[in-house]
Amino acid sequence: MKTQGVTWNAVVTDDFDNTVGFLKGTFGLSAAVEFPGFAMFPQANGGILEVYAEGNTPPYGFNGGVVFGFRVEDIEAASAELADAGVELLGEVNRLDTGYAYRHFRGTDGKVYGLNEDPQETHTKA
Repeated sequence: MKTQGVTWNAVVTDDFDNTVGFLKGTFGLSAAVEFPGFAMFPQANGGILEVYAEGNTPPYGFNGGVVFGFRVEDIEAASAELADAGVELLGEVNRLDTGYAYRHFRGTDGKVYGLNEDPQETHTKA
């Protein structure tokens, strides 16, 4: 599997409103998606920062508050490689209308990580 970088980051906070306000006000970020307990901030470099309120993560959680994901060219092939390596896949591949896809997995260290695919991004190296 060839990764294109760490392009998805998520934090879980018990101070959701203030954290989102800080990211908007101090860092000047704009949420592309925002609803109670969740905000998603796209970054100029193609990365994504998501903020979750406590209790608003998937049932398997996000490592006590921080998780990140690897961008891959083909999420289905990457998922198959992880499964072949004995890694636990968490949930299904989720594909949004934009073509962006994500999936979580439990690494060999027991922590949750993500895979993501964005057909609009071309950050591959030759």
